[in-house]
Amino acid sequence: MTADGAAGAVGSVPGPVASTAQQAAPSRLELFRVFFGIGLTSFGMAILQNIRSIPVKRGWLSRAEIDEGLGLVQLYPGAVMVDLVAYIGYRTARVSGAVAAAAGFVAPSLALMLALSWLYETFGAAPGVERLVVGLDALVVGVVASVAVDFARQHSSGRVAALLGLAAFAVGVAGANLLWAVLAGLAVGALLLRSDPVGSMSVADDPSFDRLRFGRSLVPGLVVAAGVAVAALGSGVMSSLALDMAKIGAIAFGNGSTILPILQQDVVDSRHWLSLPLFGVAIGFGQVTPGPFLITAAFVGYHVAGPWGGVLATVAIFAPSVAMTTVAAEIYPYLRRHAWVKGAIAGVMAVFVGLLATVVLSLGRQVLPDPAALVLAAAAFVTVRVFKANLIAVFGAGLAAWAAYLLLAGVR
Repeated sequence: MTADGAAGAVGSVPGPVASTAQQAAPSRLELFRVFFGIGLTSFGMAILQNIRSIPVKRGWLSRAEIDEGLGLVQLYPGAVMVDLVAYIGYRTARVSGAVAAAAGFVAPSLALMLALSWLYETFGAAPGVERLVVGLDALVVGVVASVAVDFARQHSSGRVAALLGLAAFAVGVAGANLLWAVLAGLAVGALLLRSDPVGSMSVADDPSFDRLRFGRSLVPGLVVAAGVAVAALGSGVMSSLALDMAKIGAIAFGNGSTILPILQQDVVDSRHWLSLPLFGVAIGFGQVTPGPFLITAAFVGYHVAGPWGGVLATVAIFAPSVAMTTVAAEIYPYLRRHAWVKGAIAGVMAVFVGLLATVVLSLGRQVLPDPAALVLAAAAFVTVRVFKANLIAVFGAGLAAWAAYLLLAGVR
């Protein structure tokens, strides 16, 4: 789907590595500028490749250190690529570096998504556009179905994982709160999917643990908690938007595709902020913009509360990632000793296989009545899965083919 999807299944967490002998400490402005460039120009796997290679070329971190971070960011919720960018920022310039790097990475896709949201709000009701959106939704179904198959292959091996996925699918179809499925996956995984003895050393016993630095790493989390408290005390759609996006960013593991089911349940089923077809448009826009896929949240915010709603939704959904990363980067030597941590993540990823299948089912119902749209969805699935085509090419060629079909068939 995106580099988020590709990174979400990176294998076991690597062991400790030596720090670089000479680390060129970048300024906060340089971190913002470099990751702004990555966020503006990188699509698909190029995102991960650039995040891994550019800091190495600049002498900020070694490749081994960055790959260790890639293993770390799979241990807690949030968008994987944003987590990894924040990790690199934290390792080079601590808390302010994490904030600067993440802000630079997200800013280009936010601006582009706000522009696309304005275009859709302005011209979405124009003749022919509604039918064109049906084609976009069909392409989204095919792409998400391909991602669901990948996740099933990666995270459903074994009886426990398979049963977790099936149970989560049942929960999603029943319309129950998906948070309970996520929590159940964490608990079952921690108990049944771990394979190594559990470590006994506490964080404070670790010789590398620095209490002052750890205290500073908590600052972003305190800021996020304060923001959530203010939103909880407030009223109106902006408060609800901030609370919901922060909740999603704080509990959903892996990558943009795994966060889709929770986002859909919130904005479509519970809040009714978006219709299901409009949610498909949001996913499509998230696919064709560079940077993190979860920028889909900006479309939701724009539709609910205009441009500032788009900005607020983006900040709220990504802020927990930065807050958790600053803490995780400090306590990682402790975390990697505990097999139950990896087991818990294995459990929750198995759950997301089932939840992602519910997204395919929900969106698929929108294209089933239209045979031509169903063919387009199948073509997108085959093109992505079999031919490994670039997503930008898939959406561009797919929409062009759909537009040609509408013209030839005289559909308005």
